[in-house]
This record gives sequence, C-alpha cells and structure tokens, in this order.
Amino acid sequence: MKLKIKNILTLTLSLTLNLFAQGYVCAIGGGSENYNDWSDAPYSWIVQKADSGKIIIIDVTDATSWLPNYFMSLGADTAYNKTIATTSASNLQSTYDELITAKAIFIRGGDQWDYIRLWKGTKVDSAIQYVFNNGGVIAGTSAGAAVLGDVDFSAQNGSAYPDEALQNPFYSRMKFENNFLKLVPNVLFDTHFIERGRHGRLIAMLYNLHFNSGLDLIGVGVDDRTAVCISPDGIGEVMGSGAVSIFYKDNLTKYSAYTSGKYTIENLKSQILTKGWKFNFITKVVTFIPSSAIDVDTNRSWQFPLTNFYLTGSTNISSLLNTSFSNYLSSVNSSNVVVFSHPGFSSSLSAITGYLSNNNFNYSVVNLASSNLNDASEASKINAATCFVFTGDSLNVMSYLNQSGNLVPDAFQSAVQSGKPVFFFGNAGKISGEKYVGNTDTDVYASYRGKMTLNDGINLFGDLIFQPILFDDSDFYENRMSSVLWGMMRNRKRLGLYLNSSSYVKIFSSDKSVSGVSTIPYLIVDTREATKVDSSTYRASSSIGPRQVVAFDQLRFSLTNYPQIKYLTEQGRFDFLTEIHEVTSETQPTEFILYQNYPNPFNPITTIKFSISNVGTVRLWRIALSVLKVYDTLGREVATLVNDYKTDGTYEVEFDASHLPSGIYFYRLLVGNYSETKSMVLLK
Repeated sequence: MKLKIKNILTLTLSLTLNLFAQGYVCAIGGGSENYNDWSDAPYSWIVQKADSGKIIIIDVTDATSWLPNYFMSLGADTAYNKTIATTSASNLQSTYDELITAKAIFIRGGDQWDYIRLWKGTKVDSAIQYVFNNGGVIAGTSAGAAVLGDVDFSAQNGSAYPDEALQNPFYSRMKFENNFLKLVPNVLFDTHFIERGRHGRLIAMLYNLHFNSGLDLIGVGVDDRTAVCISPDGIGEVMGSGAVSIFYKDNLTKYSAYTSGKYTIENLKSQILTKGWKFNFITKVVTFIPSSAIDVDTNRSWQFPLTNFYLTGSTNISSLLNTSFSNYLSSVNSSNVVVFSHPGFSSSLSAITGYLSNNNFNYSVVNLASSNLNDASEASKINAATCFVFTGDSLNVMSYLNQSGNLVPDAFQSAVQSGKPVFFFGNAGKISGEKYVGNTDTDVYASYRGKMTLNDGINLFGDLIFQPILFDDSDFYENRMSSVLWGMMRNRKRLGLYLNSSSYVKIFSSDKSVSGVSTIPYLIVDTREATKVDSSTYRASSSIGPRQVVAFDQLRFSLTNYPQIKYLTEQGRFDFLTEIHEVTSETQPTEFILYQNYPNPFNPITTIKFSISNVGTVRLWRIALSVLKVYDTLGREVATLVNDYKTDGTYEVEFDASHLPSGIYFYRLLVGNYSETKSMVLLK
C-alpha cells in the first residue's frame, strides 16, 4: 500500500529513536585519573575527537587544576575549569557564549541532582546541546556520566542502594529525569558499577521504567576507572581497567507485575564487555571482540545437581535456625543428622548442636581435618546419616570431601549420589559447586588487585558458582559481585547465584530446579548462550594479578522473590511467572513479537510482520490498540502503518519507501504499554 508522509515537526522524545546528531559521548564510571594509567585511553579519546581543541570542565563547585593540566598533557590546546553553581549563572548569555566555544565539555563527578536542578532548561543545557550537535564531545565521570543518557537516575531523593532497589524497584529513591541533555538515545547510565554492586540496582531501574514510563531502555553500568566512548554511528568502545555491563529487554525477557512486594524478571539480556570490546547502541549487538577473547564450547556437557541441597544467604547461624534450617529438617529424613565442620569453629557450631539437642534430633559431628580423612569411625557416621549439614569458615578444609580415595570423602560422595540431602550455612555453601571463589571476605581490594582465588569445591552441582551475603557489607560489594562472574568465566560455568541475608534457596536434582524464600530477590546469571569470554589485564598498585572483572557476550539475568516459582536450569527459565498476568492483561498484552522486516536491505518495498498473542486472559478484554510507525534517523515520523485495535494473531503490512531517500529507518510497534523497535535499511 502507498503511504502519505506526514510532515510532523516534533516527536515525543520518549520514543528515543534518534541517532546521535553529530557529536561524541564518553561516559566514565568514576575513579581517580592518573598519568600513564587507565585514564590515558578515554581522556586521550576525548582530546582526539575534540580535534585537540578547547575543553571546558564544568561543575557546581570549585576544583583544582589537576584535570585541565591532564587534558593539556594529552594534547588539548586549552583546558580549564568553569564553576556554574546557580541557576542565574546557568542562564547568563555570557555563560552560553563561553561554553559554545569549546570542542569538548567535561562534566565532573559530584551529585547529578545538582546538575539537573541547576542546569536543566538553562543556557548551560542549550550550550551543551549546541556543542554536541556541532560535532563536539560531551563527557562526564561518575555523576557527570549519569546525566548523559536519554533518561537519567536523578538522585533527587538521594542515592538508591542495590539491596533496597531490588527489594522494591518503586521505592522513594528511584527518581528519574527524562528531559535533560538526552545525548544517548534509549540509554540509562549507571556508574561505580562493580565496586558498589549496582547490577541489581540497574536491573530494578529498567523494571521500574518499563512499568512506570512504558520505556524499555538499555541500561549501561560503567565500572570505576572504566569508560565507554560512543561515536556518532552509535558504536561504543570500552576503555580502562574494568567492565561495562549492558542490560536490555528482548523477546525472551519477561516481567511480572510488582504485587505485595513480589515480582519476577526472567531472562534480561546482558553483554558484559572489557577493554577493546565494542557495542552498537542502535542495533544492540556486539560489533567487535578483541583477539584477547576466548571461545566458549557451547556444546560442553552440563553438570547438574547430584542431590537436593539448601543454600543460605547469611552467616548469622542463629537467624537461620528457626527459618531455613527448621524448614530443611522438617522436609527431609532427619532421623540421623551429620554436621560437617572443622576444628576452630566450635563456638559457632554450638548454636547448631544446641538447636538439634533441644529439638531431640539424633545427630553427630564430623570435624574435618587432613588427619582424619581415613578414619573408619567418621566414615561410619556418614554411612549411617540420613541428611547432612555444613557449617564453618575454613572452606578449603571442608572441601577435603572432594579427595576421593579416602574413606571419609568416599563415604560422603556415595551418600550424596544416593540422594541424601545437604544443608549449608552461609559461606559454606560456596563449596557446593565444582569450583568456588575464595578470599572475597578478608581483603576489600581482593578483586581489584587480583587476589581472589579459585578453589575446588565438593561438586554437588558442577555448573554452579555461588555467592551468599551479597549486600552484607558495602566494603566487600566489588569482591562478592565480581566473584560469581569471574568464577563462571574462569571455569565456563553456566549458572551463577547471588543470595543475601536470611534468604535461602532449595536446589532439586529431580527436576534440576532452583527455588527460594527471600525478601530481596535472589539473582541468577545464566551463561548458556555465551560464545566468548575475556577479562581485564589491568594491574593496579599492590596487585598480584589483573583486576578480576570479566567479559561475556550473551548473558541472561533472572530474579524472583516468589517462593512458589522454580528456575528450571535445564530450560533456562522459570516454570511460570505468577498468576499476576490474569490481573494486568486487562490493560496490556502479555506477549508480542515484532519480526525483522523482509527483505532487508530493501528497495523500495518491504514487509513488516508482527504477532500478538494472549492479548487478554480475562474474557472481557480481547483486543488491544496496536500502533506501528516508521521513523527516520532524526526521530521524525515518516509513516503510520497500523493504528487500530487488534485481536490475537499474526499480521503483515507492506511498507513502500519509494518516496524516501536511502538510509537507515526504524519501525516501532506499541501494544498497550509494551513496545519494541527494529531498524531497516533502504538501499536505492
């Protein structure tokens, strides 16, 4: 069908379909710069893209001359600080006239709410846009990077902490700004990412914006001392010491609604990239993988659970006794309990043995040591056991149970292979995998300085890397967050699990599932789709190895705090999301698919296909308003292909672009609050 071009001068900015205008963006995750260090690459990139011209560094407070001198050492003709501390100063014509002479504007770290409340809608805002639209560079570090996206976390009510954001993605600190700068379409930046354990926070932000604003953004988490530098073609390159973690919703991602403190996110797509990796923020694909990356054998054998076992998120034994521990003992054959521990843990062990004694359980204790691995009496206790309990802080000692050819380890391995269940208190659960990551809780800089260790576990679930007490102490966020990803990369494991506080999960061998009881959702990382892995080569001072952050392509993150939902490890999904869809489907569909146009590239006619299924499980609502529009690279609407109510089904529409010039175009489908956008290429 022939279409009329609608000459619309404005487009709602929330569509976020604009390509970059003419400028460059560099988002830096924070951290101190230094000569001949991680910062040389991204800061030199800023200078280069600014044609070695003037760089103005802006902030709301006075600053030292360190950064201007650093930029000039890298080749900038001129660089200086400018303090813009009030709205009146922001609106001075002289401020505007000065800023537009810059080839690059750099926004310092600080508080992004200061920048938004003092600069939004002022001549500073206009000047930054002018420089960007005329081919200049807009860069920022920390809070300065946080305001470079299409939507920004505003910090209006203060910083949002990852545990609080995960527990309630809509809590009072989750405030956003969608009308300031808007330099990188469809993107939300977060900074200080791995060091502050902000993966869960960013995921919660994307979930919040999906439901509150109808936006499915690309979340970009930039580690400290790391940058992503983005050119006008939408290609971003990672530089520096750490990783850039990218999250976005695709056709496998499913969200449940947030109801009574419960919700589920299934299969949120992620790419985690280190130095040299490149990502196209328009097409959402990795466009360059450096030669340092290593192939992953996607056909390697799965290592599924040998028996049922419980993992807990806290090291506070007393808090677990009447919750997860009592649940375990009541759900298994607990007529003869064997507790594994080690010498030196007796004071903490007494809480467990006291609980067992007070509740009339028959139990015995095996204190593992290298000297008793062939003790026949200890092996006899294990052979007679109906279930097991692990507690202790010397994980390497408890891992002696992997030493086959000795009486005690062989008895234990025989017991679990026959299906006898196991309970782990806190950190002891890390040894449940074939491998575990050590030294996460003693040195706060272990991950940054390459000091985490890789150790042998007891292999109850070979494909698992587990980390409890994730948010127990902010000093250890980086270690604990990076431990799972680093452990999975080093050993090509498919499943990572993060747990916190009094939460616990149950892992079942029969259906190879994970389910949990938690207030803060437990977080699952699934790498079955990954084809490449990489890692940082950066060595900080006092390091014994490279920074232990990694790259993966094609990850999936899933989370829930519904106790009745199971994550099916073999299928890579939850068994269901909840019945919440029965409620929400009155206003929005539960599933749709927007297909790639065919042919693509095309000249001048192409076909666009989309499917709507399960529009309404409630019988009173069987249709949904469906809108399909086409936009050019400046975000201007060039065609409306569909604007009608549709029932369940698959639809095709023909787009005739004979009146349009060659180039990239975008087509966007909106059904209720759901939306998806794809690109297509017209070649005449």
